[in-house]
Amino acid sequence: MEGVFYTLTELPEMSLKQQLLRTILTWASLGVFLAISTPNKLPVVFLIIPFVLIFAATYTLWNLIQQARIRYLVRGRPHRRLGVVVCTCIVLLLVLQSLGQLTLRDVITLAAIVFLGYVYVGRVGFGLPKP
Repeated sequence: MEGVFYTLTELPEMSLKQQLLRTILTWASLGVFLAISTPNKLPVVFLIIPFVLIFAATYTLWNLIQQARIRYLVRGRPHRRLGVVVCTCIVLLLVLQSLGQLTLRDVITLAAIVFLGYVYVGRVGFGLPKP
């Protein structure tokens, strides 16, 4: 079972072709779900699925862009932690907007919390042993 459990920021590297395929499939599944579902007729539990798919789609796109940039510009490793933060912010802003609660004050508060959390996690780390 060694190497089975990964955190989101420690996933194994994929080839560019595999990452492109994963990105296309994720965006396609999001599009199909949004096309065939009607929010008024869905049970409340299923209203979470589009936000999870949006996170997955933006995160796979982030990884694809980072991997392509690194492959062709020969730079450092992709910043997966930053990708998780950016994609989470996008989803949180969409959730607040869909609830009709998005204001400038919420955006500023979210930006401050994300910045402090990113700096804290970057300096302290999770303190968990790596598998």
